[in-house]
Amino acid sequence: MRSDGQVLPDLDETTVLHQLGLIRSDDLPDIAARWLAADVVDTESVRMLAGHNAHDPWALERLLADSVSEARTTVPATTDEQQRIALDWVTMRWRDSRDTRWAVATLAQLGEAHFDFDLGLFVGMADEWSSAWGRLQPDLEADAAAELDRLLHGERNRH
Repeated sequence: MRSDGQVLPDLDETTVLHQLGLIRSDDLPDIAARWLAADVVDTESVRMLAGHNAHDPWALERLLADSVSEARTTVPATTDEQQRIALDWVTMRWRDSRDTRWAVATLAQLGEAHFDFDLGLFVGMADEWSSAWGRLQPDLEADAAAELDRLLHGERNRH
């Protein structure tokens, strides 16, 4: 995943993140404009996507699909690839914001929506956080930050 001052997923990663609900349709024009500025991808559909009305989700999704087709790229389809993209996006955004609670909540929601993703640790942490049981808040936040840091640095098979 690239950065232009913020995390910038490429076309394939954006498609996966959009399918997973981590990137909204109304975010797509801004992301496409950033691709053009960073020389990530430049096709007719990407240019149209960058200039399209953010309040037209059906057309935005069609333009995203057309962009994939025009770029002749293959969107990762396996669970492992999709989980890796989601983890990379969340941990890189966490690195920039240090919003540990957001990162844990996002990964927990993803784990609850996609049972085949191995995110049970974050589901448990989010439950512990919102229910005020278990570890003290500072300890929970420190443990969550340590886990996110391990993920950020590629140590995914620790457990």
